[in-house]
Amino acid sequence: MGTDKIHLKKSVVFKIIVSGDGGVGKTSFLNRLVNNDFNENNELTKGIDFFSKILHVNGTQYNFTMWDFAGQKQFKEILDNFVEGSIAALILFDLSRFNTLETVFKWILKLKQLGHILILIIGTKFDLIDQKEIEIVDDYINQIIEGNELIFDYIKISSKTGYNINQAFFKLINHISMKKS
Repeated sequence: MGTDKIHLKKSVVFKIIVSGDGGVGKTSFLNRLVNNDFNENNELTKGIDFFSKILHVNGTQYNFTMWDFAGQKQFKEILDNFVEGSIAALILFDLSRFNTLETVFKWILKLKQLGHILILIIGTKFDLIDQKEIEIVDDYINQIIEGNELIFDYIKISSKTGYNINQAFFKLINHISMKKS
């Protein structure tokens, strides 16, 4: 009779809200992060979609469940019902569409109303923006970040090329781990 050891693993689940206007690349970001895939023809999310990224560290399984919220106006109200229990939020905007940058502050206010949620701002589609425009965008985001204790960082990504995708996730994980310890 063999004696097999049963290894019980601790499992921890973190709920992450992923928000931003429609078409900014939330689903593309999550698809690249979780599946290392990019689909040029993603359709706009209708309602909510879910992505999960699991990491194993020192015998503990960490499940980052990311709630991808549709960014169209008619879906923004459902956000209220699903934020509870979230440890952080990602607010994405399209670096190549300035109007999506202007709504970042509205998303921050919306999340503030719903609780004390840590926020990482992500500028998407870095591959599409003229490098001369980056400074203007960065200045605008830095003005939003100033004096806002819930925002812990800002990063630019490209889901198409994979640029900074994992770095954005690691910024999130590092900040969560600092707050939990």
